Amino acid sequence: MTKFYLGRQVDPDTQETSENPYHYDPDDLTTHGFVVGMTGSGKTGLCIGVLEEAALAGIPALMVDLKGDITNALLHFPDLAPDDFLPWIDSEAARREGKTIEKAGADAASLWSKGLKDWEIDKDRIQSLKNAAHFAIYTPG
Repeated sequence: MTKFYLGRQVDPDTQETSENPYHYDPDDLTTHGFVVGMTGSGKTGLCIGVLEEAALAGIPALMVDLKGDITNALLHFPDLAPDDFLPWIDSEAARREGKTIEKAGADAASLWSKGLKDWEIDKDRIQSLKNAAHFAIYTPG
């Protein structure tokens, strides 16, 4: 089985991100996982990365998301078109920033496009994930 891509290695002394990819062997997965850490430590990012890689590898996942962060894993916009982001734009926040909803959608699309490109995640990979993802998510409340 292909190893999971989880990002790039970071030098622990300088905190500089290298060009070296970090991979995780899915054979090391157990049947359950539990991720804990301080606020802002990257728990959600790690979970989404592992779950997306599992979906691409055909490994099923059931997510119990008490806070409601991981439900964003269901959003896949391979084209990263501004219109794709419009339903999730906070119109009041856009107004406070002096933007139309359309401008805020274009800004979000641009931000995501650049960020994904920086991590070498392209349209084909997003489309593959969209095709592979069959998530079951439980969010109480």
